[in-house]
Amino acid sequence: MNSTVTHMPLRGRERELRLIREVLEYGRRSGPAVLSVEGMPGIGKTRLLREAALLADGLGYTGHHPDPWADARPRRRRPAPARHTPGRPGRCHALAGPVLVLVDDNRRAVDGPPRMPFARREWTGADPVVWLVAHRPGEGPELPAALTGRSERLSLGPLGPSPSLDLAHDLLGAPPAPALVRLIDQAGGHPRLLIELLTGLQEEGGVETVDGEVRLLTSQLPARLATRVRATLERFSPACRQLLCVASLLGCEVVYEDLAQMVRTSVSALLPALEEVEATGVVRNEGGRAVFSNPLLRRLIADSVPDSLRHSLQREAAALRATAGFGEVPPTGPELSEQQRVLVGLVREGLTNQQIARRLALSPHTVNYHLRRLFKTYGVSSRIDLLTAAERLDAAGRATRARQN
Repeated sequence: MNSTVTHMPLRGRERELRLIREVLEYGRRSGPAVLSVEGMPGIGKTRLLREAALLADGLGYTGHHPDPWADARPRRRRPAPARHTPGRPGRCHALAGPVLVLVDDNRRAVDGPPRMPFARREWTGADPVVWLVAHRPGEGPELPAALTGRSERLSLGPLGPSPSLDLAHDLLGAPPAPALVRLIDQAGGHPRLLIELLTGLQEEGGVETVDGEVRLLTSQLPARLATRVRATLERFSPACRQLLCVASLLGCEVVYEDLAQMVRTSVSALLPALEEVEATGVVRNEGGRAVFSNPLLRRLIADSVPDSLRHSLQREAAALRATAGFGEVPPTGPELSEQQRVLVGLVREGLTNQQIARRLALSPHTVNYHLRRLFKTYGVSSRIDLLTAAERLDAAGRATRARQN
C-alpha cells in the first residue's frame, strides 16, 4: 500500500470504526470476541485492520508484534504476552492483557500473538483475545474451537459519493473539476480502483490543477489501473475469469442464459463459477441477471481481453443477438414519467446537456442530475444504454396493453 495513502484520513468508514471500537472495548472488559469483516478485493479491508490496530493501542491492548506495515505510524513498544509452552500442545499461560489478532483475507495473521494455525488451540475460551478477520464474500473465517464470547459480522461496501470525492481531494490536493468527477463516479466508490485511477492520472500527466481545481486532460485510463485489474483477475479461477470477461463484453447487465449460451453450456453447469463470480463483488445478482457493480471496472475487464479475442467475442455476441431471445433483459423499473419521456426524447435526438437545458429552460446541472437519476434507475451507464432500456420498457408496456385489450 502506498505510504501517502496510508497516512491520509480514512474516509467514509465511521460506522465501521464505531463497531470495531465497541468490540475492542468489549474484549478489554468482558473477554474474547470476534469480528468478521467481509468485502471484495480492494474495498479497504487491510486499511481497516490497520486502523483497528491503532485503536487497540489506544485502548491498552498488548502483544502486538513489530508492525508488519513498515510505512505506518510508529507504535509504542509493549510487553509481549505469555506464549504457548513449547512441547506441551493445547496448554497456555495466562495473557498479560487484552490482545488483538488481525488476520487478513483468512491467509495469515498480520498482527497479534504468535502466528499459529487456527486449527491449534493456542488460547483458552476465557482469554481476553479479540479476533478481527478480513475475508472475501463466501470465505468465512476458521476460528479457534475454544473461542466463545461476542461475535459480530461487518460487510464492507463501497464508499458513498461524498467520501469518494473527499478521498479524491486528499489524493489530488484540490477538488476535482466536473469532468473528473464524472470519471470518479464511474469507480463506484471502490477505494483501490479510485486510488489507482487518480494516482495513475497524476503519474501520466492526465490531470492538471487550474484555478484551484483538478481538470481531466485525457480520455485514456492510466496503465497502472489496467495492471492492477489484471493482477486481481489472476487471483480468480480460470472459469471465473472467463465468465467475467465474456460478461463484460455483453454489457452492464447480462442475462445468465445469454452468458451460458456464449460459453456453450447450461446455466446449471455454470453454477459453481457463477457463485465465485458473485463472491468477487464485481457483479451482483439481480433477478437472473449479472449486473456489474460499476462501469469503470467493467470497462477495465473488457480491455483486459486481447484485442483479437475481444473482437472475435464481440462478433460472436452480435451473431447470437440476431437469434431470437438473445440479449433481451427483462424490463424492470417504473414507467417513465412525462417529464422523463421528454428528456429521453431529446437524448434520442442527439442533443447535448446544454442544448437540452436551453430547450427545457433548465440549467445544464439540472439536466445532468435528471439524466444521472435515469441511469441509476435503469442500471445503465451511457445514453445509448438508456435509450435501449427505455425502448425495451415501452415495448413491454405496449405488449401488456395489447394483451389486456
